[in-house]
Amino acid sequence: MQSQTGSQASLRLSFCLEKKKCCFPFPNLSSTFTSDSIQKLHLPVFKGAMATGAIVFGLVLAPMGWILMLAATVTPQWHEFSRRPGFPQDVSFSDGLWESCVEVTSLQNKVCQPLPVEIAISWPIQMVRTLSVVSVLAGFLSYVLTHVGTRWWSGHLNRCLVGSSGLLHLFSGGLYLCATSFMAYRALVDLTNPQVPPEDKYHLGTCVYLGWAGGAAETLAGLCLATGFHRKNEHGLRSLPVPYRIDY
Repeated sequence: MQSQTGSQASLRLSFCLEKKKCCFPFPNLSSTFTSDSIQKLHLPVFKGAMATGAIVFGLVLAPMGWILMLAATVTPQWHEFSRRPGFPQDVSFSDGLWESCVEVTSLQNKVCQPLPVEIAISWPIQMVRTLSVVSVLAGFLSYVLTHVGTRWWSGHLNRCLVGSSGLLHLFSGGLYLCATSFMAYRALVDLTNPQVPPEDKYHLGTCVYLGWAGGAAETLAGLCLATGFHRKNEHGLRSLPVPYRIDY
């Protein structure tokens, strides 16, 4: 009896889809849906799941990018020079945004001191410092806004706030990419400039690569969180066209 009922239902549904109209004669529900409505019924749920997955991925990626940017900002390894001409082979030099360091690898001894005044007050260092600090602060603020928008303690998602935090993440990551790219450009220009003495040709340091990775991660997190502006259809069947009954 169940198999016969199932086959009748399958035939009825096939006929409905073929005629582009169908009717579900439930006792308490007299509604008729077009086949196009049935085929599109799953789209809001699918899009909503995709948006939620992107937000979760952004929540995971954002702190990783922020930590990388913070580490690059405070670590004095933006420019590095090992085996510098005129110095012992076991002495390496490194410069950051705030400090300049000398390390003797054979003794495992590292000494750091603030940047010389003439370098610290120069406009390139001041600009990179400003971009880096603003980027780190914006990244922290945007991550706080993201958690407030997700409202994980109540289970209700504020999509507008999450999307806005995503734009702020984009701003943060973009600023840091600009800062690190500018420092890399200056180092590469000095390396290719024949007028720069060999002992002053510093190479790209570890912090440049950390900054690129952190800025890229922050930017990608912002793109994922910006999908919070997507509003999925929460009305379900009531949003479909008004059905009508047919006889066949």
